[in-house]
Amino acid sequence: MSVAAGPDTRARKTVRRDARRVARRLSPFRLVGGTLAVWLVLAVASVAWWPVYRDDAMIVAAVTAVVFGTLVALLGTVFRLPTAVVAVATVAAFALTGVPAAVPGEASGILPTGQGLVDLFAGVALGWKQLVTISLPVGSYESLLVPYFATLLVATVTGVSVATRASRQELASIPALVVFAAGVVVGPGRLDTSIVTAVALTGIALVWALTVRHARRAVAVATTIGSRVPVARSVIRPALVGTGTIVAAAVVATGLGLVAPPSVARTVARTDVAKPFDPRDYVSPLSGFRAYEEDTASNTPQLTVTGLPENGFVRIATLDTYDGVVYRVGGSDGSTASGTFERVPTSVDVRGVEGTTVRVGVRVDGYSGVWLPTVGDLERVEFTGSGAEKERGAFFYNGSTATGAVVGGVRDGTRYDLTAVVPDQPTDEQLASARPGSASVPTPRSVPDAVRDTVDASAGDADTDGAKLVAMVQALKRNGYVSHGVGDDRASRSGHGADRIQELLTSPLMIGDQEQYAAAAALMADQLGFPARVVMGFTAGGDAGGGAGRSATSGGTTTFRGSDVTARVEVDTAQWGWVMIDPNPAVREIPDEQQQTPQPVTRPETVVPPPPAEQQDQSQQAPPQSDRNTPPVQPLWLQILLAVLPWALGVLGLAALVLLPFGVIVLLKRIRRRRRRRAPTPRARIVGAWDEYRDALVDRGHDVARAATRREAVVGAPGEGGTGLAALADRSVFGPSEADGTAADRMWSAADDAITSLRAGRTRKERIRAAVSLRSLRVVDATRSARASVASAVTARGRRSTGGQGAAGGRDYDGVQAGERRGRPSEDRRNT
Repeated sequence: MSVAAGPDTRARKTVRRDARRVARRLSPFRLVGGTLAVWLVLAVASVAWWPVYRDDAMIVAAVTAVVFGTLVALLGTVFRLPTAVVAVATVAAFALTGVPAAVPGEASGILPTGQGLVDLFAGVALGWKQLVTISLPVGSYESLLVPYFATLLVATVTGVSVATRASRQELASIPALVVFAAGVVVGPGRLDTSIVTAVALTGIALVWALTVRHARRAVAVATTIGSRVPVARSVIRPALVGTGTIVAAAVVATGLGLVAPPSVARTVARTDVAKPFDPRDYVSPLSGFRAYEEDTASNTPQLTVTGLPENGFVRIATLDTYDGVVYRVGGSDGSTASGTFERVPTSVDVRGVEGTTVRVGVRVDGYSGVWLPTVGDLERVEFTGSGAEKERGAFFYNGSTATGAVVGGVRDGTRYDLTAVVPDQPTDEQLASARPGSASVPTPRSVPDAVRDTVDASAGDADTDGAKLVAMVQALKRNGYVSHGVGDDRASRSGHGADRIQELLTSPLMIGDQEQYAAAAALMADQLGFPARVVMGFTAGGDAGGGAGRSATSGGTTTFRGSDVTARVEVDTAQWGWVMIDPNPAVREIPDEQQQTPQPVTRPETVVPPPPAEQQDQSQQAPPQSDRNTPPVQPLWLQILLAVLPWALGVLGLAALVLLPFGVIVLLKRIRRRRRRRAPTPRARIVGAWDEYRDALVDRGHDVARAATRREAVVGAPGEGGTGLAALADRSVFGPSEADGTAADRMWSAADDAITSLRAGRTRKERIRAAVSLRSLRVVDATRSARASVASAVTARGRRSTGGQGAAGGRDYDGVQAGERRGRPSEDRRNT
């Protein structure tokens, strides 16, 4: 009974092979069409990267990567270059064009420099971390364009190569999807255009895949029937129908995404990355407020500012977290928006701020500390002087609070220029109609009862939240007196803990300075429902009027002294956003306490106990140290190695997990071959060699029936040597003489040659598929029970000198086996 593949089966396989060859055949239409399709999807995917850079340098890098990546891919396609050669050419193109395109500051014209090459290859490993620890957009700052350039170059080479060489062109859209996903991961936390871009990219990829599949099917049909097929009916019409469906779905998906966006912020890499600057490591600047009012510091110049608008305010820091002891930056656990500081590459996005743009120059005189004085909402900062590069790299900024910091601190001689937007502020009449905003600030803790009582007493007949806020501020200004507690001033305790605020609001005379009034006003605004925070900074006269004549102003240049320090409060409103309010009373003579009547404030029955944490005396507070908790600087090669190693291990682990099943299959086949090759008798080795050849036929798709003889099994088999191998096996098994070791070795040599001939003319993919095929393993399992039943009926002749091991447990390549009909004349011998 013949079990060879029939003519129909062989014809179908031949048609499929021809169709694959035709699909991979070079043609101008495929080269041009595939390349343009890849360019289109890469252009759409690159839109996800625009919020990261927002600079023309990104367009230059994109064009360079696409052009040279396409050139490398097309050369590989035309000349049929191996993958390894294309990879080497890609690295060479990256090295030659990467510096002028992605690190333009280190390029010498259009040629790379040595330092530029170092920054280029270091940026491949380190640029990703820098991208997610820096504020956006980054422009062409340092080597931060390298991640995008390298990703787009590799995606272009891969996509164009697949589109022009592979049999399934639609897979070329996968690199573009990777480019888009990478842009989303390193992009901003807000949605921006991600929804529209994702829908457009997916729609284009699906339309392309649909068109390519219909075109490939039309080519296969035309090859089979030997004539052309109508392109309009076979390709264009179904592609248009599918495109219409995809477009309709895309419109619906985009509309739903824009009308009902996610209610929570998007989680991307920068939202979960470790903070490079943690404000909780530093002392709150408000706790050292009184140090500026000491006799020696009050007349000492702190800052010299040029270009400051009239009544301008120079911000030191914004503090939004109150724990009953001190107002600080960054929340109790550092997880709030105010606790996230990022490096500023070129500029800060201030498009949503309505106000006046100012350009201010600052020179640091006596001021020192980690907090960098700024103006308004910062857009750009440029350090000048000998230490400009170091200070630029150590500068961090928090856009939600407009607070800047320099790791290591600023000191005398530090110079920098600011470009900022000073927000428009409402008048008191407009503020009376304000409604609380929706900003998120940490809830104050250990708030004294006097805050609530004072709010109730000062609100009066006000019927709106804004009116109550204005009335509260006016009550503080009307009832308060200013004293810093230094020199001949009236005694006034420093600090703004819960006990000090309780004392301020319940004493017969409300005596304090800007430190206490700003903290009390912020807590009272929070009681009214307004998100509030304290802002410390410098202004002419220090908001109290006592030092108005001490600040020097000349020709647009203002010199701020220690006495010009102040603190204000910012509240978030639904109409104007964050509004800065001055709650400080003017300096005036403080009357004697016995001349005063008690204030109409309900006193609490119990006094709030002092908080457990001991407040540090301002004279004992040490300035931040530049080397505090700073790890030693590691060499560049070690940084690159440590950055690449986790990714390499992850990729290797994933590859090992994916390849593990295939490795097990190959291992089982190797063990099976070893067992057959080392069978205990020559005859068993011969039978094993034949079985090895038969399994190779099965794994390559040749149908072999279970009951087929060896001669029948090789009918129509591919390769060479199958017929001779079957004859040699039959002579050894059914011949009158016992086989020897020489015959077994000859059988294995012939089997290896026959198996090698099966690989001729097959592609690498087909050879790999045969190596990991399970067909031969399933055939063994399916026939094991049949072999066991036949072996159990074998006569004693089947139990030879091997000790009589049976076949019931599986084939042992000794004794009579299924299909080896002992006693029948050999098919190779003449009947004599």
